[in-house]
Parts: sequence; C-alpha cells; structure tokens
Amino acid sequence: MRAALIIAAKDLRQRLRDRTAIIVAVIAPFGLAAIFSTLLGGVEQPLDLRYAYADLDGTQLSEGLRDGPLAGIESAGFATVTVVEDRDAAHAAVEEGDAQAALIVPSGFESAVTAGAGAELEVIGSIDAGFATDILRSLAESYVAELEGVRLAVAIALPELDDASPAAVAALAQRAAAVEPPITVVDLDAEAREMSTTTYFAASMAIFFLFFTAQYGVLSLLSERRQGTLPRLVAAPIRPSSIVLGKALGSFALGIVAMAVLVGASSLLLGAEWGEPLGVAVLVLAAVTAAMGITALITTLARTEEQAGGWNSIVAVTLAILGGAFFDLSQGPEILSQVSFITPHAWFLEGLDLLSASSASVADVALPVAALLGIGLVTGAVGLVRAGDLVVRR
Repeated sequence: MRAALIIAAKDLRQRLRDRTAIIVAVIAPFGLAAIFSTLLGGVEQPLDLRYAYADLDGTQLSEGLRDGPLAGIESAGFATVTVVEDRDAAHAAVEEGDAQAALIVPSGFESAVTAGAGAELEVIGSIDAGFATDILRSLAESYVAELEGVRLAVAIALPELDDASPAAVAALAQRAAAVEPPITVVDLDAEAREMSTTTYFAASMAIFFLFFTAQYGVLSLLSERRQGTLPRLVAAPIRPSSIVLGKALGSFALGIVAMAVLVGASSLLLGAEWGEPLGVAVLVLAAVTAAMGITALITTLARTEEQAGGWNSIVAVTLAILGGAFFDLSQGPEILSQVSFITPHAWFLEGLDLLSASSASVADVALPVAALLGIGLVTGAVGLVRAGDLVVRR
C-alpha cells in the first residue's frame, strides 16, 4: 500500500506541474462554463417591469385596481407602478421609455361595470416590451372579469330579495366580493426545481472534462512502457497490483481536486448553486469513480498513447452529447432522454437537479450515486484487470 501511495503522489505531483493537465482539468471547463453562462444565462435575469397608471374614473373600483392587483405585483418585487395624471402622460411615459406599458382607467368605468355595459380598461404597450404588455393586459382582463362575476352574482340574487333597496344591493355586492374564489393563486417555494443555467453549464463542463482528467493514470502506463520506465518499476520490489493501484489513486486524487476547484470557483465567481454540500461531495466522488472506470477500460483497449487519447476523446464527446452536457434533452425526443441514463453525465446532472430542492439531502441522490458507482465499479474492475495484465506484459 505504501508503494501505491508513493506512485500516486509522484503522478499527482507530476500532473500538477503539467500546464496542459491544469488547462484540461480546471481552466478549460471553467472558461467554457463562464462563456456559456454569460451568453445564455440572460433568461434567468429577474423581471424588472415598469408600468404607468392613469385613473380617469376616480371611483372605488379604480382605486381597488391600484391598491389590489397593481400593488400586488409591486410588493412581489418584479414591477414598479408610477401614477400619472392623464392619458397623454401615460402615452408620453411609454414613448419616452419611462414605462414599458401603461394602464388607463377610463372615465365612467365604475358606471359601466354596474350597468353591465361592457366595462373596459385601456392598455398601452411599447413594441419593444411585448412581454411586459402581455402581463399588464392579462392583469387588466382578470380584474374586469372578477368585477363582472360579482355583478352577475348580484344580478342573479336580486330577484329573490323582497327589498331591493340600494342598501340591500350594496350589502349583497359586498358579500359577493368577499366570497373566496374556487381557484386561488398563491406564492409557494417549489419543493423540486431545476438547476439554474449557470449551475447547469458549470456542472456539464465539469463532468465533460473530467473524462479527460481521469484518463491520465492508466494512460501513464502506456507512456512509461514507451519510455522504458515501466520495466524498472516491475523489476523493483513492487507488486504489479501496487503499480496499478497507485496509478488509479493518482487519477482519483486529480479528479477530486479538479472537481473541488470547479465547484468552488463557479460558486464564488459565477454564482452557481450546486446544492447541499454533503450531497454534492458524494455525487462528485461517484462521478470521478465512473469517469475513472470508463477511461481505464478504454485506455487498456488501446496499444499506444495516441490511440488511447483518441478513443477516450470520442467516448467522452459521445457520452456528453447523449448525457445532455451540451443541451437540454427535454427539447428532443423522449427516447433521447431515456437513452441518456446509460451515461454518467445524465446521472450526475440528475443528482444536481435533485439537490437543487430547498430541502434536499444526501438521501435524495442515492439513486444517481448508486448508478454512477455501478458504472464506475463495473468498467473499472475490467479496466484495472486489463491494466494489471499490461504491467505484467511490460
């Protein structure tokens, strides 16, 4: 075991001094994650809606619109509502860019609602802010529909009243307005949610380049055989199994270091949210195991370093595409999402999706971790046996 640790330390020290290994393990994945997050992460920017509001009616119903729905979107923190004096001021606010859209309550709005004469609210929107205009239009339509529902409820109940005095009508309208709607919308934190775009790209680039990092250990056996140093190791009082174990431990340590640096750097510099730390750590350990197992098997099938490097690159890119490391598989056919789970990439990203929930724990990633370990142990066992044969053959 001591010999294996010495070999692992030597390989790790050698790789950390190799600029190419540092670029492949850390700089390239972090750089690509930063670029992709910058280019494609704009969809996650918080809403910043700006509205103008003109009340030309000055009645209780128009005040209810300002103090109800409009105040609600303001308190939610994604909109700002500015009260203007008249229609011209509302138009000017939209034209000058001070507001993305404007809502105008026309004169006689309350009278039209009461008479059932088809009350309407006026929405003015900028051509460059269609999304903001759609939200304001939907809010206005919902408010008018709610008022119409109250009016209809009162109209249906009035024939049953013996006294249709104004006081009775007002009391009935108040009761109708106080009835809880059958469907309500509430603000809740989702128990399960998906990773942010930044986290997705940081994780996908990390697992993609991990396959290039994990190949160094077994690949160095081919290098040492070519350089003539492998026969010297075998001639020394070191068991072949210790040589293979040392190479594997070196790769494992390098993979863990690379992933730890990427998790920390992407969290601090890019704002990635990986999830519950212990769960992330277990998931990373399992992912490194899977990458080591697959690359060990592929490398031992090759005869030269160049051949092994080429085969590992082909396998790494193919698995990354199938595993959803470059694009969201939900946008493709259903069969593609099902096939993706033959790859470690899909299980790793699935585990991070599960960890993104607010109450996630290590137990939530038990299945992804088991799948990653299963892939790594099966392929790794075959790869290490073949690597041992490679040492013996010299």
